Amino acid sequence: MPDLHVAPEALVAAAVELDALAARLETAVALSSAAIRVLPSGSEEVSLHAAGYFNTVASTFTPAVAQGILEMRETANTLRTQAALYVAEVVALGATLAAGM
Repeated sequence: MPDLHVAPEALVAAAVELDALAARLETAVALSSAAIRVLPSGSEEVSLHAAGYFNTVASTFTPAVAQGILEMRETANTLRTQAALYVAEVVALGATLAAGM
């Protein structure tokens, strides 16, 4: 059976990268939120419907991106927690082995 190698520092580094990605995405969405809302180019039916369609899409996009940002942050926290738990288990195992010798 192959050995499992866990590098807690790699888990923490991945968490840092996920947090940075979430922050960049959040900033990009905040800066672009006004740009994804459109006004009708005219008062005729086609312009009104087209603008309505684009604004409907925008209203579903923003919450979806917010959910994605939240999930990235939660994943980063999970990675940090798992890295800390792994280190704690290794320390406990080391203490147990040292006590037995």
